[in-house]
Amino acid sequence: MPLLSAASLACAADLSEQDYFTELPEVLTVTRLAQPLSDTPGAVTMIDREAIRRSGARDVTELLRLAPGFIVNHNGSGARPVASYHADYDGIVRHLQVMVDGRSLYSSLLVGTSSYAMMGLVLEDIERIEILRGSNSATFGANAFMGVVNIVTRHAMDSHGKMVAVNLGEGGVRDGMARIGWGDRSASYRLTVARQGDAGYANQADDKKIEQGHFRADWRLSSSDELMLTAGHARYALGLQDSTTAAGRTEFWRNSYLNLNWTRQLNATDALKLSANFDNERYIDFFPYYRADGVSQRSEFEMQHVFSAGTDWRFVWGGQYRREQVVSGDLFPQQPTQRFQVWRGFGNIEWRPHTQWVLNVGGLVENHSIVGTSTAPRFMVNFHALPGHTLRAGTTTAFKQPTLFELRTDWRDSNGVAKFRATGNARAERVDATELGYFGNFHRWRLTADVRVFNEQIHSLLGYSVPPGGTANDVVNKVANSQYGWESQLRWRPWDGTELWANYTRLRLIPEAASPAPQDRYRAPRNISSIAWFQSLPYNVEMTLIHYMVAERFVIRLSDLIPDFQQTDLRLARKFSMGTTKAEAAVMVRAAGGGDLDFVERNRPAYYVDRRIHASLRLEF
Repeated sequence: MPLLSAASLACAADLSEQDYFTELPEVLTVTRLAQPLSDTPGAVTMIDREAIRRSGARDVTELLRLAPGFIVNHNGSGARPVASYHADYDGIVRHLQVMVDGRSLYSSLLVGTSSYAMMGLVLEDIERIEILRGSNSATFGANAFMGVVNIVTRHAMDSHGKMVAVNLGEGGVRDGMARIGWGDRSASYRLTVARQGDAGYANQADDKKIEQGHFRADWRLSSSDELMLTAGHARYALGLQDSTTAAGRTEFWRNSYLNLNWTRQLNATDALKLSANFDNERYIDFFPYYRADGVSQRSEFEMQHVFSAGTDWRFVWGGQYRREQVVSGDLFPQQPTQRFQVWRGFGNIEWRPHTQWVLNVGGLVENHSIVGTSTAPRFMVNFHALPGHTLRAGTTTAFKQPTLFELRTDWRDSNGVAKFRATGNARAERVDATELGYFGNFHRWRLTADVRVFNEQIHSLLGYSVPPGGTANDVVNKVANSQYGWESQLRWRPWDGTELWANYTRLRLIPEAASPAPQDRYRAPRNISSIAWFQSLPYNVEMTLIHYMVAERFVIRLSDLIPDFQQTDLRLARKFSMGTTKAEAAVMVRAAGGGDLDFVERNRPAYYVDRRIHASLRLEF
């Protein structure tokens, strides 16, 4: 997707809180066109660099509690935090597209997920996070099934100098990072290394250690040409405890990437962008009686063209080629090397027939070399009823393609007995979503409000079933279900130094064929809410209070009924200087109100999030 120029990023970094509440920030996640929140064809949550710092979060998953509709927990392992939007169908989080500087974090291995890669990011390098709450295959194709989390890292020019940070505390928390940035306006560079570790749940063998390094370079080749290069490597060792035995094991995952983006500004409104991305993953896990070992490679090449026709029409169009390959003798014993190719074309038209109306019409066509062709149209209209007040309505279709595991696996135990054998009949999952929305910017009260009412008809969800006369699970498409409800997002700055965020989601899921099983009725929690209070205090002290609540729910195939979960986090921080060095010291109390039940797995002890205290220090020089 299009990147902001160095100058644009520098300007964005200089925006004051007052600017935020008077001039709406522009987002790129919805259509690939830069649009203010009042014009986007969908509901968007913005989390900027300041909110990330003040939240005290240790990873991106924690930050998603600040957006409406997100279920954030660990699904039975403190080493693997997960976040899903609306229903969490199987605890793996396969329906959320997460991107960093235009690079997809979606894994090619096993059944696909973004959860692993979200742990392999350094929060100090992030400029902002744009979260589209709703389906967006019309822009990003497969995997943008329920929503998109678009992470934009800081321009290398904005992070010159050095930074070190440490975070130590109860529960074995041992985090550290170091960063150096150098260069000038024509060429800037940043190198970041980090390590994160903790002991997970108090009563489970689920310790975690993540080591990572990231590099970014930004070159201004000419007055109209910019080139960005990012590269990195992350290595994970995640402790797990098997659900059927007391034995623990360690799951290993490694990821390396290289991403190139070249942008040419053709004139004041038109731009051309070419991108190339290369990813490599390695996964090793030894289950009792099973083994999962595989390597995946993904290559992507994309072209995008943005242009205008007069003052009322804007267009974006382009195409992408993607090739994915997985090599695994465990998952594909008959033919270890499996691959597919994807071609896609996308486009969006923004038309302003009147000063009060904005229409967005677009879509995507994607051809998968195994599954076939899928389409994702979108139509949305925004009506500016009054200055600062927008109504929106529209519909879209999204899809998720099966992974190579879901199409071709023949996974066997140590005795050679097949446990998962895909017949290759799996089709793409599909959701038809309709929504009504309201966005209000109350300048006088320094308040913004966003309300989304949605109906999501979900078809052909993938699941597992043993065919008649068979012994192994096949991957099959199930009958349809639906979910509907509403959600709201309020951000209020009643006076200088105080900012309040309040989110609420009311959700109802109707299972396939009116299933009487309680696991189906409670696959989605009825209520999700969060409140964040950011308060500046005298003597450069800051306070943050975040309360998160999610109602009772099941995680299919994994859990018993998980009761209502609540967590309250408190952070106190003080900024100070030591000569030319800027410093911040902070204390974070997680689950300040006491531990709450996070996960209940069949025939296993209950897992609680216990109260833990961390202390951190950050130095910039």
